[in-house]
Amino acid sequence: MNKKIFVLILIFLTIIIFLLSMSFGSKSYSFLEIIKFLLNPKEGDELLLKIRFPRVLSSFLVGASLSIAGLLSQTLFLNPLADPFLFGISSGANFFVTLSLFLGLDMIFKFSLSFFSFLGALFTTFIILLISRMKGKITPLNLLLAGIALSYLFSSISSFLTIWGRDVLNKSVFWTLTGFSTVNIDKIYILILILIPATIFSILLNVQLDAYSLGEDEAVSVGVNIKFLKSILLFLIALLTGVSVYVSGIIGFIGLMVPNILRSLFGLNHLKLISLSILLGGLLLMSSDLIGRFILFPTEIPVSIITSFLGAPFFFYLLFKKRSY
Repeated sequence: MNKKIFVLILIFLTIIIFLLSMSFGSKSYSFLEIIKFLLNPKEGDELLLKIRFPRVLSSFLVGASLSIAGLLSQTLFLNPLADPFLFGISSGANFFVTLSLFLGLDMIFKFSLSFFSFLGALFTTFIILLISRMKGKITPLNLLLAGIALSYLFSSISSFLTIWGRDVLNKSVFWTLTGFSTVNIDKIYILILILIPATIFSILLNVQLDAYSLGEDEAVSVGVNIKFLKSILLFLIALLTGVSVYVSGIIGFIGLMVPNILRSLFGLNHLKLISLSILLGGLLLMSSDLIGRFILFPTEIPVSIITSFLGAPFFFYLLFKKRSY
């Protein structure tokens, strides 16, 4: 497919899915009504202003965040199978949130859950990075298996804590299963405050990321500071994954699918990959949320189930596909 046509189609579909997501629900709106609302939100009704718009916008922003986190993960580990979900980073963030709920630390300050979610993502990413440094013992597939094992470990401990603490059970289940239906404007502000700087930093590093994608030796030969680059990537992956888990719970495979789709079209050009990950990731998660709302309407299917239906076949495809690096 022509790359320019692909980008134009991507932009067009993003606009259409955004309008469809805003218009569909217990109360339907025409596209014209949605456009009028977007031009003057103060004159929109409460349903659009406080529920529909925050939900749709947050699904786009979380999709963008997970996509960039997946792209940076695949670059950091030089592994096309790397993904915050498959590598256990999302589960680590979820575990730290559950632990904070169990210990009663969620009320320390207003956004304490987002802080603990970030710490969990950072901790898990660091462990995976340490495992990846075991030269001669860890292949890309073994690294994936290590990540899956960590994911199961964190998930089992989280489940144990929710069963042990009855108060934690209600809070944790509500937090993990509601997805985007309870998103408020405060969470959107946090998403934006993290996504924009993280995207800017990633774009500023695009030349170093291109060089690193060819291998550490090649990156060092052109003057890339490997330790600094890895530290920044570690921090950015944790930030983006942590805020995503905080806002919507664990959502899988977005960070796996989007970078691989884009890399097949645009190669290892991270300037284009980062920019387009925002569009494609946002579009994919918005579409998944819309499908989950539509299939059994008025009953909602959690968006994580929809992304798993899409992502599992894609994962098997990648297992048998020739590696990008």
